[in-house]
Amino acid sequence: MIGSAKPLVKFLDGSSTRFIIPVYQRNYDWKIVNCTQLFDDLIKVVKTPNRDSHFFGSVVSVANIQGASSEMLIIDGQQRITTISLLFLALVNLLKDGRVESEKTYLADQIQNTYLIDPYEPEEKKVKLKPIKDDQDAFLKLFGDKEEYNMTSNVTQNYMYFYNRIQKGELTPEEIFNAICSLVIIDISLDPTKDDAQLIFESLNSTGLDLSEGDKIRNFILMGLDSDKQERYYNKYWNKIEKDTDYQVSDYVRHYLTISLGRTPAIKEVYSCFKSYVEKNKFETEELLLNMVKYAKYYKEIKNSSTNVYKANIVLSRLNVLDMSVSIPYLMGLWEYRENVGMIDTEFVEVLTVIETYIFRRMICGVPTNALNKIFAMLHKDCIRYKKDNDQYVEVLKYLLNSKVVSGRMPKDSEFLRSIEEKNIYSMQAKNKMYLFDRLENEDSVEHTNVIQMMQDGVYTIEHIMPQTLSNAWKKDLGTNYLEIHDKWINRLANLTLTGYNSQYSNRSFLEKRDTEKGFKDSHLHINAEIAKCEKWTEDEIIQRNNMLKGKFLVLWSYPTSSYEPEKVLNEMHTLDEDYDFKGKYFVSYSFLDTPYSANSWSDMYQQVVKFLFELDATIIYKLVTDNTGLGIHFSDKEEKGFVEIEDKVFLYVATSTMSKISALKKLFSMYELDGSELVLEIQSEETNEEND
Repeated sequence: MIGSAKPLVKFLDGSSTRFIIPVYQRNYDWKIVNCTQLFDDLIKVVKTPNRDSHFFGSVVSVANIQGASSEMLIIDGQQRITTISLLFLALVNLLKDGRVESEKTYLADQIQNTYLIDPYEPEEKKVKLKPIKDDQDAFLKLFGDKEEYNMTSNVTQNYMYFYNRIQKGELTPEEIFNAICSLVIIDISLDPTKDDAQLIFESLNSTGLDLSEGDKIRNFILMGLDSDKQERYYNKYWNKIEKDTDYQVSDYVRHYLTISLGRTPAIKEVYSCFKSYVEKNKFETEELLLNMVKYAKYYKEIKNSSTNVYKANIVLSRLNVLDMSVSIPYLMGLWEYRENVGMIDTEFVEVLTVIETYIFRRMICGVPTNALNKIFAMLHKDCIRYKKDNDQYVEVLKYLLNSKVVSGRMPKDSEFLRSIEEKNIYSMQAKNKMYLFDRLENEDSVEHTNVIQMMQDGVYTIEHIMPQTLSNAWKKDLGTNYLEIHDKWINRLANLTLTGYNSQYSNRSFLEKRDTEKGFKDSHLHINAEIAKCEKWTEDEIIQRNNMLKGKFLVLWSYPTSSYEPEKVLNEMHTLDEDYDFKGKYFVSYSFLDTPYSANSWSDMYQQVVKFLFELDATIIYKLVTDNTGLGIHFSDKEEKGFVEIEDKVFLYVATSTMSKISALKKLFSMYELDGSELVLEIQSEETNEEND
């Protein structure tokens, strides 16, 4: 590796050198704000006395030993090199178009033939910079007819920014060129026979360069391949993955890993988790990419509500409004099952409806969402594990969701109806209110009013039928206990609806609100039909509407009873961080950091895991012994009753209850900064009279 400071133009001025952006690199993603900052910096260079240089970062490159001898692969610095090339090209085209003038009549040709093209190379290699596929297409079009420009590309948008900014005349063409010549880089040239480009790439990223987890994953998959395979795999697989995921590759891979691992990695750990997963399973690159392309297609259909089943798309669109991306790993597993095993359309729609009902009932009842990651990470696998040949998938799904308890529960009708009546609907998140009113208005009708879009556009607003501020007329209509009625019902669903009239009418009397233009009588919304029939709006009418809505809720989000009966109770899998009561449960086995282990009892598992933690970092355990924190770890020269030795003269007290062991492990995991999902405990579902300690 050789590093030296030099002007950027010296690096670019390699006569016949061609600069290749490898396909494993991210797309060009500098925005206008970055280009603005660059141009402002160039102005400062010109306008500041005695300033003849400006540091422009580092560029890491390596000779392309699989390609032409004059090709250099840009390992790091592609954003800056591409941007300067766009600035040069904008200046050249402006000079050639006669929109700006230079005292040096040869300036356009000098820049073009030195930094942009090699006039002596064949047409396909004439342009000296080769970005990755889509960026390259946009870049090449900038050398031709303006009518052919790809205006959706960052490449084109940044070029147009420079093309327009230069014409403002803040700097002359000569000053722009001289300012670019003042940009200094650290040129880091790698030896392709000695330096590991991938390790250097990772090291550079660890210092804070702005790469997403998806960028690092693309690099990890493609960088070790020869240039021909890189190009082929990128075009055939990776580009499709990026497009199908709308370039949200990090988010997609997180869901992809969740399916395989049965847990959801933290977003900042997606790359390291993916790398470990691939290396552990020894996947062939093309086999891995084929699988990722398949799941990216599922991801696209889920996110875009674009299956080949119309009714399924309707349910998916509602799930997407709720923004329950936590369910995507489950849905991707369902998609694969449907494709490989088969599922009739009606069952497919019913499965999605059950998931929608589960999510909505929990949301209305205020059940914490922290358990959902773990539930949806394992739900499809559990369905397959429980399902026998003659069982319907949807019946197994309903059985499993109905079996969840505590934070994973499917709220029963009694809890659901109580929450509907009492919940402050008006204070819910906007997306949840849009979902709710869209569902109430459209129900399952084929004729669909786009309530969500209307609410987003402000055409429809949520209206308090009994207003938030009571006039004297309203107080009179409500009666002597108007304050109690108002406080109780003001923000509950029974007093809320949608209207299209101006909010200035909202404090008028009920009859005025009913009969005004775009009022309840004039409304085309089904949700207002019963309100329009009322002659007054008192607690009686509110209670009547409340009961009607509760009946509608039980139809639209009906509790999914199941006909499934398991032949035998199968073992359950629970993670350390679940809100689950392990008391009275018979221990079977466990896995720690994705590796399965056997143990004879809770005590056996407990001491094994503590030993593993000791191996990870002994200093934490020793500190616990020294500080006497009460976790039952201490030094001793001999074994005492209830203690087991986990290391030389370090003993752990194991004669405690199951829940005490679970509590101690949670504290230890916190000290080690480990996620509780890294410890998965397999237990028998049937309760026992005694714990197997």
